[in-house]
Amino acid sequence: MQYNNKAKTLILALLSFLAAVSINFLEKKIYPLRLEEEVKMVPQKEIVNFLCLDHRGFAADLFFIKVNLHSGSLMWKPLKFQFDSKWSYATMALITDLDPKYYTAYLFSAMGLIHNFDDVYLVRPILEKGMKIFPQSWELPFWLGYDFYIYQEDYKTAGKYLWLASQKQGAPKTYLSLFLSVFRKGGSYEKALWTLQAIMDKTEDERLKKIYGKKFAQLQNLAFLQNSVKKYREKNGHFPAGLNALVKEKIIKKMPEDPMGMHYRWDKEKKRVVVR
Repeated sequence: MQYNNKAKTLILALLSFLAAVSINFLEKKIYPLRLEEEVKMVPQKEIVNFLCLDHRGFAADLFFIKVNLHSGSLMWKPLKFQFDSKWSYATMALITDLDPKYYTAYLFSAMGLIHNFDDVYLVRPILEKGMKIFPQSWELPFWLGYDFYIYQEDYKTAGKYLWLASQKQGAPKTYLSLFLSVFRKGGSYEKALWTLQAIMDKTEDERLKKIYGKKFAQLQNLAFLQNSVKKYREKNGHFPAGLNALVKEKIIKKMPEDPMGMHYRWDKEKKRVVVR
């Protein structure tokens, strides 16, 4: 009797499995999967405010989910379906207008939504709006600076926002090496000096301290020469053709010696002093 019950259970389970497979097969035959472009539009904020009956936070959540689905679905969709940057960031702008304190939306715009290099310019006004709403946040200027550094290699703009982030309370010191790299590449040598000093202050390894000391002296020379070039331009109305002109004009007594045996040069294209 017990054997018959087990057999019936197994047969019933097998039949159920076959039925499910059959239904799934027929469903795909009758209703094959079709991938089509999404209907993408950005309604006016005033219309959304009217239709959501003052539940702006709920409406912002719905739009946020829609942007997430659009971005995330590209992982499995065919290549013909591309990320719509203008629509996505226009929608994120609407989301942060509906709910200005939607902190996650600001972070996602800079951290997870960028698909193309030029998306950095679309996220910038959104993050700047967030920085006004959350003036104490170090994360918002940090990620904006990071994006300009990684996607555009715009060291000057990246340095501007990373410097702002570094001055915020609670900014982690783990990013100091990144700050130093950006400030140095962007020609912000005085900010680079501040950053390197902060790194040196928390370094206990004496060998590293000696290396940092040489780099610090080099940055001091770069900052000194950069400021001297500014004085030359104020005096003559144009940049010098080379750094030797600073000595000829008696703006500096002599060229400083590099502690690492390198040479200082005036880069005409970048319009800053570099070391090679």
